[in-house]
Amino acid sequence: MNPPVPGDDRIHVVISAFRPEPALVASVTDLRGHVDEIVVVDDGSGPDADDVLERIEHAGATVLRSPTNSGIASALNRGIDHARASGATHVLTLDQDSRLPAASVGRLLAAAGLAVGHGHAVAFAVPERFASVSQVAERHEDGTLFTRHAIQSGMLVPMATFDRVGTLRADLFIDLVDTEFELRCTTAGLRGIAAQGVRLPHSLGAAYERPAWLRAVTLGRGPKDVTLSTPFRYYYRVRNRIVVNREFRRTQPAWIARDTAVELLHFIVAATLARPRRSLWRVYRAAVSDARAGRMGRGDEATLRVARGIRWATPRIDRPDDQSLAPR
Repeated sequence: MNPPVPGDDRIHVVISAFRPEPALVASVTDLRGHVDEIVVVDDGSGPDADDVLERIEHAGATVLRSPTNSGIASALNRGIDHARASGATHVLTLDQDSRLPAASVGRLLAAAGLAVGHGHAVAFAVPERFASVSQVAERHEDGTLFTRHAIQSGMLVPMATFDRVGTLRADLFIDLVDTEFELRCTTAGLRGIAAQGVRLPHSLGAAYERPAWLRAVTLGRGPKDVTLSTPFRYYYRVRNRIVVNREFRRTQPAWIARDTAVELLHFIVAATLARPRRSLWRVYRAAVSDARAGRMGRGDEATLRVARGIRWATPRIDRPDDQSLAPR
């Protein structure tokens, strides 16, 4: 990838949306004029989202609507394909609940250009931090910040990266989509880099009180809370973890081993806090079975219905999202 040349870059923003809130209108308004096009891909929200989507169009975005809920990767890929056909050189992907300051777009592009100038093969550029979480894994002696576990929201990707490694893996549906993409880039010899000082305000999920037994096991160390996903997400987290491990266990063994150990601990904690516990174990079993059988895409409705009946047996902590740490 050659260093960006002022005037030659065409940055298109692609935002995935599902039952979007009116706040998305403000995000589009903020970015308009700072990028070449904003594309919002609605992932099967249905007619209830008509009003918000019309307001998004009036704010200056192109809205693409899908008749069914096909998952975040599929939605983003549709926007990426639109950007490619429209002549984009870079795509900036965002979640609907992320509000990247407009000035940060240029800083992401500049950071990528600087890293290329230092001789690095750049896969993408992301903010140094999302919420309170650092995306930096390593600082090169030339000052380049390399990533690990970068989230796709706020990710500026040259079209050349998609040409080389492909777009997002749609059959994962949700969860580990960005992890799989970063692993694929790394295996191809491309590195994600972070733009120093750029921060993405981002929702990290719900924080819950850390149970006493867990505090005892860790000798009181670590955060005072645990961040739990919405129960249905555990189907995708378990299934996709198995699939990603199978894909990269030989090319990225250390990365896979570390992530698997962290996730297994979290899955055990979630299982102890789920009510009824047998329901979450049922979700886990379905995820393992589907991963082994290669059943991908949207989960079976019977499994998702079981997940919707699960509650967490620990008090939720109300506080700003930037204060919580999500398991990734």
